[in-house]
Amino acid sequence: MNEQELYYRILEQKEQLQYLLKEHWQLFSNMSTWFFWFNLATVIIPLVILYFSIDRKRLFEVAFYGYSMHVLWLNIDMILTGNNYFNHPHSLFYILPEGVSVTSVFLPVVFMLLYQHCTNNGKNFYLYATVTSTIFAFGFGFFAESVDLLRMHKGMNLFYLTLIDIAAAFIAYWATNIFLMIKKQKPERRQD
Repeated sequence: MNEQELYYRILEQKEQLQYLLKEHWQLFSNMSTWFFWFNLATVIIPLVILYFSIDRKRLFEVAFYGYSMHVLWLNIDMILTGNNYFNHPHSLFYILPEGVSVTSVFLPVVFMLLYQHCTNNGKNFYLYATVTSTIFAFGFGFFAESVDLLRMHKGMNLFYLTLIDIAAAFIAYWATNIFLMIKKQKPERRQD
């Protein structure tokens, strides 16, 4: 098989996969199921809580941390689901990436509020993020697995999810701190 034939075969398989995802969503995850409404709630409720809880004086800093968590976890989720380490059988909508409600909104908002709490109150972020990651993975992850919102394969388990949560939280924290350091630096004056 040459490169062109392989390319078009991949294209066909992606079309078939999209068709199957759409059919699965229409049969088992549509607006008449509790899965849909639960996924929608994990988008709306955290955003409402965030709107009323975010420190407006530090809006861009806290939002940058949350955006970093969102990007990290969305990419991690896409890699893990793409390689069948875990799957979200019931998505908010079949066109969206799997697990988008949790990885794009719920998890980042939880960690944004954690970041804000720790930095506003002089708390040890690393300790709090580790505890929160453990609770999130073993609490929400266990719940999601129990009600069929998450299926794990190939040896993936809640402990690994905890480690991934911790790594993402720390990387987002370090990225935020780097940008805060850059912000505090005085710009050099140009010599004419």
